[in-house]
Amino acid sequence: MTSIPGTARSTEHLLRTIPALAGCSSRRLRRMASLMDVVTLPVGAALTTEGAFENQAFLLVEGSVVVTHEGDLVAVLGPGEVVGELAVLDRRRRRTASATALTPVTACVMTPRDLDSLLRGFPEVAALVHGAAAAHQAPLAG
Repeated sequence: MTSIPGTARSTEHLLRTIPALAGCSSRRLRRMASLMDVVTLPVGAALTTEGAFENQAFLLVEGSVVVTHEGDLVAVLGPGEVVGELAVLDRRRRRTASATALTPVTACVMTPRDLDSLLRGFPEVAALVHGAAAAHQAPLAG
């Protein structure tokens, strides 16, 4: 995983490309951006590993990620979608699926502490994360 050095302004620009966040003010996006780091990942890079205890969630900005559970395809996720949120929302939980970059990926990374702040202060992000959690739990329940 390669972090992109830069300012909250570049992260702000990336967040503006997410349809659910596009209507947010620049000030609001800057505040969100201050709670995230941006990473770039090559094809084949692991974002999450099934069964592992990991503490990052990813808001995908560019590229596609394949999600597998017990070797079976669960989903292909793209820009504007969240991956890895289940294990960050419940830190006692192991990863329920693996997520691997299908194409080069740019993503905003959220740590547990930052995700907590985002969920409390930004209903737009909370809606994205909780929507993703609900959608991701359904295929894994059976």
